[in-house]
Amino acid sequence: MPPIASAQSQPVARTVLPDPLYYLANFQRVIQRVYERYDDLLSTEERDFYRRLQLLSGDAQALYVRLLTRKGPLFRTSKLRYQEISDQSQAVADLVAQQLVIQPSEINLLDAFPLFTKQEWLGLLPDAAAQRLAKAALVPLLQSLTDPVQTTIEQQGETLIQLNSSEHFATFCLLYFSNGRQDLTEFVLRDIGVYRYENYSLARATRVFTHREQIDKMLAYYRLRDVLDDLASLSREEILALNTQLPAIACSQQQDKCRGNTLVQRRIERLRLRLARQLERLEAWQDALALYTQCQQQPSCERQVRILHRLAQYQAAFKLCQQMFDSPSEAEQTFARQFHPKLLKALGQAATKPAPPALNEVQLFLTAGDSPNVELAVAQSLSVSGDCFYVENTLFLSMFCLVFWEAIFADVPGAFSNEFQTGPHDFYEEDFASHRSQHLESGWRKLEHWQRTPDDLIQVAEQKHGIATPFHMGFMPAPELLKLAITRISLRHWQIIFERLLRDLKENRNGLPDLIYFPNTGGYELVEVKGPGDRLQKNQLRWLHYFAEHQIPCQVAYVQRQ
Repeated sequence: MPPIASAQSQPVARTVLPDPLYYLANFQRVIQRVYERYDDLLSTEERDFYRRLQLLSGDAQALYVRLLTRKGPLFRTSKLRYQEISDQSQAVADLVAQQLVIQPSEINLLDAFPLFTKQEWLGLLPDAAAQRLAKAALVPLLQSLTDPVQTTIEQQGETLIQLNSSEHFATFCLLYFSNGRQDLTEFVLRDIGVYRYENYSLARATRVFTHREQIDKMLAYYRLRDVLDDLASLSREEILALNTQLPAIACSQQQDKCRGNTLVQRRIERLRLRLARQLERLEAWQDALALYTQCQQQPSCERQVRILHRLAQYQAAFKLCQQMFDSPSEAEQTFARQFHPKLLKALGQAATKPAPPALNEVQLFLTAGDSPNVELAVAQSLSVSGDCFYVENTLFLSMFCLVFWEAIFADVPGAFSNEFQTGPHDFYEEDFASHRSQHLESGWRKLEHWQRTPDDLIQVAEQKHGIATPFHMGFMPAPELLKLAITRISLRHWQIIFERLLRDLKENRNGLPDLIYFPNTGGYELVEVKGPGDRLQKNQLRWLHYFAEHQIPCQVAYVQRQ
């Protein structure tokens, strides 16, 4: 069996029982850190929210956090039972006094319905036939009664409270994490050892948002993002209406180059791209085209060219396609090369499709005794005359992180907002490299040094093992693979591969070959394996053509089973 570069893919989780009030400590950390970094950008209501929290007892704060993490916003006080909260009644009273929860005077039946059991609601329905109905079927019967909610509350001797000011906590979370994806569970995953993160600067001077407008736009973005979960059910008119609700990207006060703006702009553009793509599916071509023209991100230009071609606006499509030849994106350049002859033909001009670089392709035949996994089967056959590792994207991406570790986690304004980031916010942005030119130069020197002293690479890899990076959650290739790779792959080949990655980290992070083979005779070769019926993907072809152009040894193995 050949060596496989998959050992120690993730750190082992520790089984640690947390402090019963761990969630309160995490909540307080978020609130305090945000206030220290963003107090000048908080609204009057948000600063008042912070002040009211500070006036609460520990029990009241703990109960408030519990309510924030439960499905609400209505709660029965009799169902709130937490052993770590010593005086729950007083905690509720404190929250009411600070208006962090309220006792609503009017409660909608549909809001209160899930809080009570079927048997409790049946107390208002004397008809025996109601007993045989499903709980949900009781709603129409209850709606015919006068004030069924208040009556049930009185019958059960219950008190209902409603969470208040939770939208302010949502703002604090946004400022802490700078996204709507992470929440307080990140603390737990770190504390029990599931994930480890690098230590980097979180100074106020390097905060992400610098103007209140940026915060408001990001909040509006996340509110709309939730609405867009069911785009397929929306009509053309509804989609266009949603587009008008997207926050305007341009910022006042000459903020265009302020950090935080790019973060907001890219997320809003992603929503607009989704809207435009759905308009295409509805064949609302002109509407889709109008939305695409407002976006800079891929695949905006490609979709515009395709729509213009469909609408027989060949000259406009040709002009835009010509511009894509100078795009920094290889994906756009590749599309332009492939689509350009089609447009020339539509314009009545002669067109020849340029031939891509020739690939080194081989046919392999496997027997019934070989591994059912074609990649492992090919690796096993190659290991007879050398070492072969199944690496896919992991080897070169892990080495990239090790070489440019200082650049990835550099103290750059706006790069980090919390301690649970696998990389900087601008990692996939066009100006990632330009903001870290000195750190990247240091990385290139480090790569050259490791070629002379590979043991130093192994030592660094062991130190960084388990720490999450933008490409993986703590994985590091096996030491024997790293040592072979750094000594067998020439410095120039490393540079060629990393240069392409740096041109577009998001686009080029995938598509690298499945295997790396180190023959006993020396050198190395990359191998892309394709089983029966499997075809090369676009990102794989781009890498393969790049390798062929730069004389990096690589072959495509098409596997057939005898």
